[in-house]
Amino acid sequence: MAIIEDVSSGVYKFIKYAMLIGIAFGFTTLFVSSIIVHDTAYIQKNPKFFLGETLFMGVLTTIPVMLISYLRGASKSEIEKGSGLIFLKIVLLHIGFQLSGVYSVIFPKSA
Repeated sequence: MAIIEDVSSGVYKFIKYAMLIGIAFGFTTLFVSSIIVHDTAYIQKNPKFFLGETLFMGVLTTIPVMLISYLRGASKSEIEKGSGLIFLKIVLLHIGFQLSGVYSVIFPKSA
């Protein structure tokens, strides 16, 4: 039984750190691309709509995380902390995709 626990702990640690490294690499790449490309045309053309869709995406992504956390018995502070982190990640991804030019490639008519 101890062998299974050791293997499971090792697999958990590997997946955890691989995901953290992947997220850090992804955000770093997006950050560098945003600095290089700096595509602000859509934001300047539609600032209120861009702000609205950014907040809308963040909130809609956060709601399921809050529900799952609540159903699994997390405390209020854990739910707030986790939900806030997810909200921040999604908002930063959305802004990063816009500034790096990803959205202009995916949606050329709106660019």
